Amino acid sequence: MEGTLAIGKAWILHRKNETGQCSGRTLDEAFGHEASRLKEYIENGPAPEVFSAHLEILEDPLLHDTIQRNVAEGMTPAEAVKAAAKEISGMFNEVGDDYFKARIDDLRDVCEGIVEYLDETCGNPFENLPDDAVVVAQELFPSDTVKMDLGKVKAIVTRKGSTTSHVGIIARSRGIPFVPGADIDGITTGDLLLIDAGNSLVKINPTINEVEAFRNMMAKGNEVPETMIQSIRENGVKVLGNAGSIKDIEEAIRNGADGIGLFRTEFLFLDRDERPSEEDQYQIYKEAVEACQGRPLTIRTMDIGGDKPSPGLIIPKEDNPYLGMRGIRLSLSLPEIFKEQIRAILRASAHGKVRMMLPMVTRVEELIQAKELVEECDSSSDLEIGVMIETPAAALISDLLAEEADFFSIGTNDLTQYVMAADRGNASVSYLNDPLDEAVVRAVKIVVEAAHKKGIPVGVCGEAGSDPEVAKVLCELGVDSLSLGSPALIKELRPL
Repeated sequence: MEGTLAIGKAWILHRKNETGQCSGRTLDEAFGHEASRLKEYIENGPAPEVFSAHLEILEDPLLHDTIQRNVAEGMTPAEAVKAAAKEISGMFNEVGDDYFKARIDDLRDVCEGIVEYLDETCGNPFENLPDDAVVVAQELFPSDTVKMDLGKVKAIVTRKGSTTSHVGIIARSRGIPFVPGADIDGITTGDLLLIDAGNSLVKINPTINEVEAFRNMMAKGNEVPETMIQSIRENGVKVLGNAGSIKDIEEAIRNGADGIGLFRTEFLFLDRDERPSEEDQYQIYKEAVEACQGRPLTIRTMDIGGDKPSPGLIIPKEDNPYLGMRGIRLSLSLPEIFKEQIRAILRASAHGKVRMMLPMVTRVEELIQAKELVEECDSSSDLEIGVMIETPAAALISDLLAEEADFFSIGTNDLTQYVMAADRGNASVSYLNDPLDEAVVRAVKIVVEAAHKKGIPVGVCGEAGSDPEVAKVLCELGVDSLSLGSPALIKELRPL
């Protein structure tokens, strides 16, 4: 399938290694430049939620205070930023929390941008990227994917990183094969490379016969497997898109999506200095509805917690934010703020088909309370309200939730993680993160049966739906829709 196999010529990324000499630019100017850059990426980049997290880091007092202390000790601004990145990264490592470890690359990316500006080296290193390139690098940051013309990129190969990194997520969403953890020492610019991302293989300067065999494999491998085609066709499954920005919606619809099964709204709360107003949210939701061109839009209410601090929201720091005050729990604890979002969604629903979806629901009472708030905002509303099934609790009481919900959407990523009690970002237990594990399949079966018994639709909005084998099982279990993050895959499936 697309996103796994590629042939192209190696293009080695060479970053400038500056000495840290002062350019005359100030730290305030550098922070201002980086903030402007990140806001531009949030508005127009491939993954707004990634750069929203970067903006949070840039505005964190810990980073500012550490840099200022280093300057006071005699370092140049660039040296102070580099030293701060190293020190704070060490602190994140010592915490031992997977969330903080995952933020190390984000921190380094932000600091790299500051240093580039201070050293006057912020030109685009991908400016001369040729067509059909396999980008080869020690490591890549999310901001690099914005700087490069992804239309010219056949594949990405790095020494560092992981498939679950932000770069990996962005590459996958664009259908670009990504091989992290590769041995790149023998690769030079211009080498012909065969890339098999599914098996983490990189072949350097293959023979003519090897190239021919690989092209034959690509011809078969980049086709959507017949089993996936048949499963979708025979079961009448709708193909929807996942989106985190207006640009994502436009791309999914352009490629033939039946609608948007998941529109994330966190970026509205994370990429600004203050909480978005009802009017701010309404304008975005209205634009999203219009981008759907008459097709349905499912808006997920803010899925924010202690791991995603937001200006204007008082969220206490927690030892384990993934199991803390987040999703619908946080929304219900802030009813006036939640009602602002509800009113904005209700207003946008006047412009097209809109559904509202609640994240992290674990109790029927949470759904009932949310419905009561909708009633307070508009007693005559017929807005469809559904829940994400992403915890064992929600799956086990899905029959009770179906009594109150208008639809279900199964978040396979989190459901698998919580059912199997295995952090999907932890390589040591990655073998447990299998959506086809019997325990996960049984949980999905329970949910589908409960939904259909009450006559409500149930879809899947996790990445697992993009896997042909998983998709086949999901279709056979009776899901009504698959919401996919890859516009390229949507395009392949929709001609059916």
